[in-house]
Amino acid sequence: MQPISELFAADPPLAAYDVVVPCYNRAHSVADAVESVLAQDPAPARVIIVDDGSSDDSAAVIAALERQYPDRVEAVLLPRNGGASNARNAGAARARSDWIAFLDSDDLWLPGAARALLSAAASTTTDIVVGHFARVEADGIAQAPECHWDGGCIRTALASGGVIGPSWAIVRRTAVFAVNGFDPSFRNCNDWDFYTRVAAAGGRFTRIEAVVALYRTVAGDRLVNDSAAGAINAQRVLAHPYFADA
Repeated sequence: MQPISELFAADPPLAAYDVVVPCYNRAHSVADAVESVLAQDPAPARVIIVDDGSSDDSAAVIAALERQYPDRVEAVLLPRNGGASNARNAGAARARSDWIAFLDSDDLWLPGAARALLSAAASTTTDIVVGHFARVEADGIAQAPECHWDGGCIRTALASGGVIGPSWAIVRRTAVFAVNGFDPSFRNCNDWDFYTRVAAAGGRFTRIEAVVALYRTVAGDRLVNDSAAGAINAQRVLAHPYFADA
């Protein structure tokens, strides 16, 4: 007879995950981003913070976080600015868990984000889990939840634009390396290009209803801030053969 303790056993443990936080001139916000993931249940196996050659005090803040959390935080200080793709790849190369989250250094994970994303990963056969986010402008007030993918055909969604953001998604580690990570030649639209290439390679996407992140437009330089280059890179993404019949 099966023991009662087994009949009422807790759900199996969720998969381990690492969080990569690329940072460029975000000394005033990167600690908040890191604290928001360290507070998750389950907590990440490792938070890998990559300073992308910042000219402010970001490197010092990141090094201090590593000293404060020596068993949980790893600081990667790049000697020069190489762009968001390069920073994310540098962090992913140090990840060891089955799942990787890419949280921008000006965004925050909400309480319960990790559990919501990983529960979907455990209950479905998927490579990328996408949640909702709430936009926070200068007034500090979270707006209505958003998710620019309706959960339908992912190719149709990606053909309409960059509908998934790294801060509100989690990616299977093998899917990241199957497409060689983020393309450093994209100084912007790099996340849109990344998800397109994962989808083209057969990656499976799942959407959940949970609001998992705050997308903050805090003051300071962005990892990417060039609208002219953005228009060019958008055309590069849309030229991918994956969209030929979309």
